[in-house]
Amino acid sequence: MRNNKFFLVLLLLVLAFVSCKKEHYDVTNVHGINAQGEVLLPIGSKTFTMMDMMERFQVDSLITCTDDGGLSFDYYYENYGVLSGDNLLRFDDLNYEEHYSAANPYTGTLPPYQDTVLSFQRTLVFQADHIEVLEAKMKSGCLNFTINSNVGVLRRVKLSTPDITDAEGNDFVMVFHPQSSSFGFNLEGLHYQTETPNSLTLSYELHCSYVPSLDPELYVDFKIEGIDLAFSEMTGYLEPYDSRNCLDTTFTLFPHNFSGVLDVRDVTMRISERNTFGVEGRLMVDTALIMGEGIAPYSIFDPMPLVVELPAQNEFVEVFNQNLDGKITPSGGAVFASSLFTVNTGGMEDLITVTDTSNLDVRVDVSLPFSFIINDVQYLDTVNLDIAELDLPDMIEKLTLELTFNSTLPIRLMGQFYMYDSEHEMITDTLIGEGRLIEASFDGRPTHTTISLDVTEGRMQNVLHSDRIIMQYVLDTEARDVKLNANQRLTLFVKAKAKYDTSVELE
Repeated sequence: MRNNKFFLVLLLLVLAFVSCKKEHYDVTNVHGINAQGEVLLPIGSKTFTMMDMMERFQVDSLITCTDDGGLSFDYYYENYGVLSGDNLLRFDDLNYEEHYSAANPYTGTLPPYQDTVLSFQRTLVFQADHIEVLEAKMKSGCLNFTINSNVGVLRRVKLSTPDITDAEGNDFVMVFHPQSSSFGFNLEGLHYQTETPNSLTLSYELHCSYVPSLDPELYVDFKIEGIDLAFSEMTGYLEPYDSRNCLDTTFTLFPHNFSGVLDVRDVTMRISERNTFGVEGRLMVDTALIMGEGIAPYSIFDPMPLVVELPAQNEFVEVFNQNLDGKITPSGGAVFASSLFTVNTGGMEDLITVTDTSNLDVRVDVSLPFSFIINDVQYLDTVNLDIAELDLPDMIEKLTLELTFNSTLPIRLMGQFYMYDSEHEMITDTLIGEGRLIEASFDGRPTHTTISLDVTEGRMQNVLHSDRIIMQYVLDTEARDVKLNANQRLTLFVKAKAKYDTSVELE
């Protein structure tokens, strides 16, 4: 408030009035003017809508807002490959040892050096949980062989199998001229087919330069290592295949601004799945808990366990849709869930094909409408003041801060107000230490609440050195199930009302 400007205008008005009426008034003896009255100056204002709050609390990316302002908190959780064919078609490393022996026909004599050919056949059975493979395409893997023998020097190895063909369909035959007793070959790209599930028949032909030995027995020891063995596709029989999946996560609604408990209504929970295994699957949720500060853990579903059938489907399909009620803390909470996913629930009756890209994928969508029963939820906000506009001369008899609230929020607010000096980061004064009521708008019509605060002489400097009002609200819907809308708002006007009594001397 600039008193000089104010009284100059006032003086001009008085003089104009006197000059217009000079034939009726004698002003020669007027030496001054007494001025009394009140002036009301705006020093701050604040408006926020429900959508403003969402943006401020950085949750607007999760908020869906309809054309008419309807709000819902939408959250989804995706888990791709909760059960994966890539894991199903990957096998443990193979460690296989074979001992071949025969009586030495030259016992007691020292025959001359000669070439010796040893031929034999062995069948390997590899461990594969849940599947019996009849046909497959090799994705990766190598077989490494180590041979120890008293027969002689290994010159040539011929390895063949009727169970493997190459990319052109030719029978698999590998010939090695090893420089040592170890050799190997890569399985990638080969085709496997057998009449006996999970078996591999290998035929060996070893060419050795025989070294005479007086040992009564000739022997050859084989050690076979299979590394990184995996199929890209297999045809065979599949047992019910289970995979346990646990979810332990936290979620945030309104961080650092709210406390209390929200009773939520009609929360929509949808479960969608994509099952590309080509056979039926099943989801069984045996634990699903919501936890939060001041809220005892409670189960999302009732009854438990929740069992959902998952049909074979190449696109996401909804398999569960239910409305739930519960309690959450406004700041957020935690979710813990434990589920068992099963594929091929029918057992090993049908011949099926599984690829390493077969997956069981799950998506959980939660839509939380902004329709709450709110009780004892605390919210903090501020309004900036332009105290610099206040010029307080000696003429001020009384200064009052007037706070006017216009609200369309369906929430009753009990407010506490504090003066704050942001330069020194300190609260300078308590305007209202006990809650003052700001009326709710339950019927959709705006409500108006005015709070007047007298600034005493002892508190004057506290006000003048403040540039902000901190407002702490306690929210309450009075047990009403209210629906919040993006267009609902609260507007605050802060004004300084000064009562003055002074005189102006005229020269």
